[in-house]
Amino acid sequence: MSSHRNFREGQQNKLLLEPPLGVPDDYEQLVRANQRFQAALEQAIAAGGERKQAVEATVTLKKRRRTKHS
Repeated sequence: MSSHRNFREGQQNKLLLEPPLGVPDDYEQLVRANQRFQAALEQAIAAGGERKQAVEATVTLKKRRRTKHS
């Protein structure tokens, strides 16, 4: 049986970088998962911005009510 020491450096790296035969390529799954994550992140950022605007509007309204009643 050969050990990794029997290979030249370039051959060893190639063997380590390429997936074994018969193993499904996970790259597409990783790309799809990353796309879903990016979409979810964008939605969360947008929702956070909307919440911030809502809080700021509420604070402004409360300040106006206080100054009118004073």
